[in-house]
Amino acid sequence: MTKRWVRFVVPIMVEVDCDEDEIPRVVTLPEEIRHDRDDRGHFLVYDERFVRRHGDDQPQTHASCVAEPYWEHERFRLGPPVNWPEPTTWEEGFDLTEADEHYGEVNPYGEPRR
Repeated sequence: MTKRWVRFVVPIMVEVDCDEDEIPRVVTLPEEIRHDRDDRGHFLVYDERFVRRHGDDQPQTHASCVAEPYWEHERFRLGPPVNWPEPTTWEEGFDLTEADEHYGEVNPYGEPRR
C-alpha cells in the first residue's frame, strides 16, 4: 500500500491581551487551507518515511488530487473541508526525529547538495 503526505498550510489567528501580555485564544481558519510550497513554488509531498518526493510524479500527483480540500459550497467556505476528517480528530503534531535523518539524504529534484 502506497501512502503519501501532502502538506497544507492552515492559517491561525492569535489573540493577544496587550494589557496582561497573555494569549487567551488561538483560532484556526480551515476555510483558508492551501497547499504548502517550497521557495521554488513546488508542492510539498512526502512518502511514508517523510522523505520528500517530486510533486509531479505518480503517486504524488494522485495524492495531491485526493487531498485537495473542498467545501459543500465552494463560494461560501465555512469550516473544514467536507472531504477531510473532522477537526476534532486532527493531530497536533508527531515526532519526525527519524525523518530528520532522511531529509538530508534525498533531494527530489536531483540537484547536488551544497
